Amino acid sequence: MKNIDLITGENFHESFNIVDIISDSIFYPASGIDARDIESLSNIANSFVHVDYSTSKDVVEYGMKNHFEGVGFNLIGIKNVSYQELTPLGFHPINFQLNSHEKQRLAIDFIHERFSSRNFSPFAIWAVYELNSNKTGSTSGKTKRFSLLHIGGEACATLEALYIGNKINPLGVAIISPGEGFGDNWTIFRDPNFRLYQSLLHNHQVNNAEMPQHLLTNMGLSDTEPCFWPEYTFDSKKYSDGWLQHFKRG
Repeated sequence: MKNIDLITGENFHESFNIVDIISDSIFYPASGIDARDIESLSNIANSFVHVDYSTSKDVVEYGMKNHFEGVGFNLIGIKNVSYQELTPLGFHPINFQLNSHEKQRLAIDFIHERFSSRNFSPFAIWAVYELNSNKTGSTSGKTKRFSLLHIGGEACATLEALYIGNKINPLGVAIISPGEGFGDNWTIFRDPNFRLYQSLLHNHQVNNAEMPQHLLTNMGLSDTEPCFWPEYTFDSKKYSDGWLQHFKRG
């Protein structure tokens, strides 16, 4: 996010710019209120886009207001974001065809309810944080500022609306406990033949958007095992509550 250092408490509400926020951002689908992507990748990005259709607005908002103070960050500002602010040019969905696995998953009642926003009201909240050295024992390895946009909605549709709609791909993607087995995910983020990767590839091929350069995951690959996405190679392990693996493209 190029203009993050210009944001103050006074101008925060007028500073929302979706193109600036998604440029060079980390995209984390099925995020819940997890922030391990911020902990692990804030050395390469200062803007994070989280998407989840399972966590309510009040839980997300409480976490965004309170959870980062304990690791040394002040909240510069937080606001509800309107649909018009997210998609000022409108949203024109791409007609991707569902495969057999996705159709079977969507036939499960509770998954279909989440997918269709039944019993769940979509929302978006944006916040910006600044490191306070008086609140943390060490500033080593911590970013000075970061932006977090959390969208309560379906991940692939959000990717289409925000990123493909602006002909931009995220700098990195986090696939961490994505709920693809017994969870409520209707697709498979890891599979390059499924919707998430194919959307990124479509944006690359049609709009010349660069493919994400970073992939963060906890899906249990060994250091020598090929990544589930093609052209991504192991870079390092990240340790927080359990280990994560960082892969780079190319």
